[in-house]
Amino acid sequence: MEKALEKGEDKIQKICDSLRRETLEPAKEEAKKIVEEAKEQAERIVADARSQAEKHHAATKEAIEQERQVFYSSLEQAAKQSLEELRQAIEKKLFNEELNAVLQKHTADPKVIASIITSMITAIEKEGISADLSAVIPDAASPEEINSLLGNGILSKLRENAVSLGEFAGGAQVKMHDKKMSLEMTDAALMELLSRYVRKDFRKFLFAT
Repeated sequence: MEKALEKGEDKIQKICDSLRRETLEPAKEEAKKIVEEAKEQAERIVADARSQAEKHHAATKEAIEQERQVFYSSLEQAAKQSLEELRQAIEKKLFNEELNAVLQKHTADPKVIASIITSMITAIEKEGISADLSAVIPDAASPEEINSLLGNGILSKLRENAVSLGEFAGGAQVKMHDKKMSLEMTDAALMELLSRYVRKDFRKFLFAT
C-alpha cells in the first residue's frame, strides 16, 4: 500500500515537474521577456519624447529669435522713418519757411525786381538774341514804380513799353514770345535753386551725428 502511495506521489511530482518545465517556466521566461521589451519600449518612448521636446524647444527658441529680430528690425525701421519725418518737419520749418520768407521779402523789393529784369534782358542782348520780349512782375508790385526804375532804355525793348503783372510773390519773368521761351527768376525758382545747393549743407549742419 505504501509503495503504491509512493508511486502515486512520484507520478504527481513528475506531472508537477513536467507542468513546471513545460508551462510555468516558459511562461516566466515569456513574462520576463515581455517585461524587458516593455522596459525597452518605455525607454525608447522616453528618449523619443525627450528628443521631441528638445527639438520643439530648439524650434520654439529659433522662432522666438526670428520674431525678436523681426520686431527689432521693424522697430529700427520705424525709428528711422520717425527721425526722417522729424528732420523733414524741422527742415520745412527752419529751412523752407524761413528761406522762403526771406526770398519773398527781398525779391518783392521794386529795386530788386527792376535789377532782375535788367540783368536778364542784358544777358539776352549779350548773347546776340533778338526776341519779342515782355517782362512780368509780382502781382503785389506796382507796375508804375517798376517802369520808373527800369527807365526808357529797358522799357523800349518790351511789349507795350511796360511790364505786366503775374501770379507770383517775388522776382520777375522775361518772356521771349517768338522763341516760345521764358527766363524765370521768381521767388519760387530761386527757392528751388537755393534749396538744391544749400539744403545738403543745411541738413549736415543741423542733423550732424
